[in-house]
Amino acid sequence: MTFLPFSTQARPWESVATALRRLAGIRDGELLDPEDLAAKVGLRLIDADFALEGFSEADRRHLLVTACDQWSGGVLPTPLPDGKCVCILNPKHHRRRNRITLMEEIVHKYRNHVPTGLHEVMPGLRTRTYDHAQEAEAYGVGAAALLPWSTFYHDLDAGTPVPDIAEAYDVSTQLVEYRIKITGATKLYRNRCRAS
Repeated sequence: MTFLPFSTQARPWESVATALRRLAGIRDGELLDPEDLAAKVGLRLIDADFALEGFSEADRRHLLVTACDQWSGGVLPTPLPDGKCVCILNPKHHRRRNRITLMEEIVHKYRNHVPTGLHEVMPGLRTRTYDHAQEAEAYGVGAAALLPWSTFYHDLDAGTPVPDIAEAYDVSTQLVEYRIKITGATKLYRNRCRAS
């Protein structure tokens, strides 16, 4: 029997995350490298500076400075001739944030999620579509692949501080905190921290 998170929301994500870790060829306790996994699901990472080369200096500045916090990454919807899809990550974001962003894009590709598109609200006004269920699954599975319950639970049960867990798994403290909450382990973790 597989040991699953307490939360019913997180449970189905764990098996998908485990399948992705198997596809990456890693075992329990080993860190997942999303860049290695990206190629295995059909994504080709492109350096953002190269991808934005044809943009004007004003547009580059807007994307990389002014609006830097408004995008994390994305995949171009039309595949390359070899079938792979181009993935671009925000080069101004911390490497640990980019790890979960890339995992989200990997999950979208692996699960064959329908890409978002532009929807015309009224003439001249378009908004991007958003599928909450797809986005929740992509982030949840990505987080589970980076912080697998089989090992993550033991860190929580030991009362290991969030910054130490983040360092061990090479992820952000925000991702560790999300994973604690989404797996239903908040009460367990608080009790273990108090006992330490």
